[in-house]
Amino acid sequence: MTPTIGVVVPVYRVEKYITGCIASIGAQTVAPDRLILVDDRGGDASMERALAAAQQAGLPVEVVTQPENRGLSAARNAGLARLDTDLVWFCDSDDTVELEFLEDMRRALLECDAQLAMCRTARVNEAGETLSIDEDTFDEPVMSGAELARRLLLSEARGYACNKLFRRGLLGDAPFPEGHVYEDVAPMLRIALGAERVALVDAPLYRYLINETSISRRFGPHTHDLFVQDDHVQTLLAGAGVFEGSEADAWRWAHLRFRYDGVVFPAANMALRAKLAGEDGAEVAEVVAESRALIRWSDLPRLWRGGAHRQTIAAAILALSPRLYAQILHRR
Repeated sequence: MTPTIGVVVPVYRVEKYITGCIASIGAQTVAPDRLILVDDRGGDASMERALAAAQQAGLPVEVVTQPENRGLSAARNAGLARLDTDLVWFCDSDDTVELEFLEDMRRALLECDAQLAMCRTARVNEAGETLSIDEDTFDEPVMSGAELARRLLLSEARGYACNKLFRRGLLGDAPFPEGHVYEDVAPMLRIALGAERVALVDAPLYRYLINETSISRRFGPHTHDLFVQDDHVQTLLAGAGVFEGSEADAWRWAHLRFRYDGVVFPAANMALRAKLAGEDGAEVAEVVAESRALIRWSDLPRLWRGGAHRQTIAAAILALSPRLYAQILHRR
């Protein structure tokens, strides 16, 4: 029996993009069995446009309305709670997909007897032009869940939920931590570690819009969530026992790279760019201080020996002189 597919689309202040997103879902060569639109109370016309686009495409749509704006994680969890399909896809409301996304992802998952499928991701601008492809070419059609987890930490695979198709049982009841902005990496690690096999689709079927207004790209109080994410990742990996046994060193290296590439530099860069733009308050100073506090001098020789030369130099400069680091950042 062919497994059914459910799609969850959280909707919040995406008037400009939502019609295109829903239209690309409606145009799939394999139609989803259910579409859940989660109204996250943006206060604009996004939901009306989403529902109109879904109805025009003939999609089997249901609306879940949040009691108040609760963020992306809570919206995804609320939508998931309404699904009883075999497979689940979380699509971000400002993105689009190629017409064969669901067909190719489901085929790969079934052929590999995998618990989730993942495709490559094209980064596109508002004109629809492809700027880059996030992941390198997949050499094999399948990898282990543990290998995916390591690649997530090393930024060799993206921690997005949106370029993946999941078996429902792999997700649990509420997989996304609520109340945080950077919500994907820790749950994707947990999910990957719980999967025996991951099917890989080499085509860049997911089209990720570079949206400069996205909250994750702007500095603010939510930037502190990057440090919360680091705590979640460290706790998760320790609980999974990966720092023990024959692969312990490889996992420690992957976690070290994640701490710098996924936390220290993104947080410091957002804070110092905000300072360069004229925002020089306590929030900026706190984030810079938190970033510098994560830098350990004992890490730098290992980063250098591992080939992370740029990260080693950047970490040393940030630790010694945030002012010089900011000047270099300004010239980039």
